[in-house]
Amino acid sequence: MRATRASRAATRRPRVRKPSLSAHAAKAAKPAARAVGMPAEQVLYRFCKPGWAVVVERVATALGTRFVCPFCPASHRVPGPVRGFRKMRRAQWIKLRRVAE
Repeated sequence: MRATRASRAATRRPRVRKPSLSAHAAKAAKPAARAVGMPAEQVLYRFCKPGWAVVVERVATALGTRFVCPFCPASHRVPGPVRGFRKMRRAQWIKLRRVAE
């Protein structure tokens, strides 16, 4: 088995050129459309118990979803499907929008 430098150089294939930088910039400039399989954007809303927020998917056509509050006997209305609850620091919690009662 001969593995000389000359024989290896002869069998090497030429590199495939990558698209230029301007082609990448043109692709990046397109408006970002949501893919079919991607989940909706999630938003946090604060509700009755201080420091707790509800995680809600942002749905453009949702009029209001009622969910049973784990901290009080009432139910609250949010604009989309509820995905869970999250404990937050006071400063972050205060900045959130309150759910509709």
